[in-house]
Amino acid sequence: MMSRRSVLACFTFLCVMLCFLVFIGENEYTELTFSKESGFYENAFRLRIYAPKGTEIYYTLDGSVPDEHAIKYTEPILINDATENDNIYSARQDVTAGFLKEDILACEQTPPEYTVPNYLVDKCTVVRAAYLDSEGDFSEVETRNYFVGYQNKTGYDGLNIMSVVAEPEDIFGYEDGIYVLGQTYDKFISETDQSTLSWAWWEANYRQRGREWERNCNIQVFNAERKQLLDKECGIRVQGGAGRGFLPRSLNIYARRQYDEEGRFYADLFGTDYMADTVTLFAGGGDVTSKLRDRLAAELIRGRSFGTMHFEPYIMFLNGEYWGVYWLTEKYDDVFAAHYYDVDKDDVVMIKNGELAEGEAEDYVLYTEMLQYMENSDFTVDENYAHACELLDIQSFIDYFAAEIYYGRYGDWPVSNFAVWRTREIGEGEYEDGKWRWLMFDVNSGALKSESVDWDVLRMTMDNSKMFYNLCQNEDFKKQFIISFMDIMNTSFANERVNGVISDHLAFMEDAMRIHLKRFVGAEDSQMFQEAVADVQFFMNNRTEYVLQHIKNDFELSGSPALLKVEINHADAGKIIVNTADIAFDETTEWCGKYYTDYQVTLTAVPNEGYHFVRWENDVASEEETIVIGMKEEGVFVKAVFEKD
Repeated sequence: MMSRRSVLACFTFLCVMLCFLVFIGENEYTELTFSKESGFYENAFRLRIYAPKGTEIYYTLDGSVPDEHAIKYTEPILINDATENDNIYSARQDVTAGFLKEDILACEQTPPEYTVPNYLVDKCTVVRAAYLDSEGDFSEVETRNYFVGYQNKTGYDGLNIMSVVAEPEDIFGYEDGIYVLGQTYDKFISETDQSTLSWAWWEANYRQRGREWERNCNIQVFNAERKQLLDKECGIRVQGGAGRGFLPRSLNIYARRQYDEEGRFYADLFGTDYMADTVTLFAGGGDVTSKLRDRLAAELIRGRSFGTMHFEPYIMFLNGEYWGVYWLTEKYDDVFAAHYYDVDKDDVVMIKNGELAEGEAEDYVLYTEMLQYMENSDFTVDENYAHACELLDIQSFIDYFAAEIYYGRYGDWPVSNFAVWRTREIGEGEYEDGKWRWLMFDVNSGALKSESVDWDVLRMTMDNSKMFYNLCQNEDFKKQFIISFMDIMNTSFANERVNGVISDHLAFMEDAMRIHLKRFVGAEDSQMFQEAVADVQFFMNNRTEYVLQHIKNDFELSGSPALLKVEINHADAGKIIVNTADIAFDETTEWCGKYYTDYQVTLTAVPNEGYHFVRWENDVASEEETIVIGMKEEGVFVKAVFEKD
């Protein structure tokens, strides 16, 4: 009979053998496996790569797709802070004509002083690996990104990280590289008098468009807490107009089934549950030093009756090298409209810059018929204006044009840089009425600048948009436009709100933009960024006084702006709707705005849960929740009284 000790020893031996057999079984790899996943690591480590038995592993460290000429894996790879490696892609001088100082001095447009960094830019280690089987076939490529030592680096706090990895020839190749001057530029220089164009518009590889200039890439996204949100094979193209000539440039990123099985980005990249099929890594367009204008324009006006994009802050690495600060934004398309407006994406008709962007070819007639009617009708005739209100969401049109006019947008707007959409069929949903609605984009190049703070863009728009001019001849439209414009100026563009958003941007982005501007223009501090932000702030803080005068002059008003003061007796009791603006009283019980004495103002008291409205006091005495009051030169003061239920 075995002793208890012998039984215990046998049991232990059997357990050890079982674990060993399980370990052996677990290490019969059926796919490429890495000992460490993509991410952020404080210290260097050795990376092990495993593959099925009888195969050979090949890998690259430059972003290229591994083949039999790549590095053969024979031992663990040392992964450390790759910043000490030589600059490769960021050392190139063929990525913009802005480097060619001798060729651009005669151009009308003053270029940024782009420089090649004279220091080692931040880097991550990109490992792309595949295994070769006994039949001579390679497996699918796996990509990993390793960021080591970034806990000690500045300029990254609070920003998301996107690593874009692609075949170097696809990005920087002379013939087909989408990011360089390339063959297209050399041909342009040899055949064209380039002095007729600003350098930012010179032909180059990066100015080419269409699917033939889309390249395959892998993207990996990490949030501000460095959790990986996305690892996806995608397509990329250069995006934009004149901004294609600047550095860095924007990229459209496409989720397509040709790259992987999922035709969407199944990650909540914007905090809105929107699963896009295309997103834009937006470099700022013409706003290369503040990266504020487009984001500010959208942030301030969000909630009005037209579409705006969301902006999420990102730092991009291109094939392992630091490539600057961006905003990740949505792209206006049928998927965008379907998500944010709850319509069928197959029923969306969208026009961008006068061209069909979504829908069938025959749908373009819907747009041209609307445009012809709006440009050739007399809207002093009530029946004509009533039909216009059936074609357009008038409030969307008004809010959009008011915002663009206030922002000083002029030049290629309103004839370009606009987008409209509608549903093809009439349905029961709120946005299935077949009316055209507006979408805002590209406010970076010709707006929000101190030099244009006094421009009468209202008059310029009347002169350049026949549709807008015709509508302004109708008294009902004119009244609605002026009152809505005043609502927007009193709320969206109130100095306290504007300065709060700008101050947040300055504090949040300063360190990141200092690193960004050092990388691309050789700036040694954040002064350039601060001055660019201050220019935007000057415009916004001084624009209202000029716009008020433009409204009076261009619409031939006889009255003057008068003060409307609204007070409630409890800050948490409810809100007041002033015409088209919701006034919330979170921390104060008073609100003030200016309105022309030419028109009456409509106020509606809306109680919060647990309260009910009682009466209006002071200049108006009424128990009706909605009142219409005339403005007086000396001002109007009303108080809404609520009581708890």
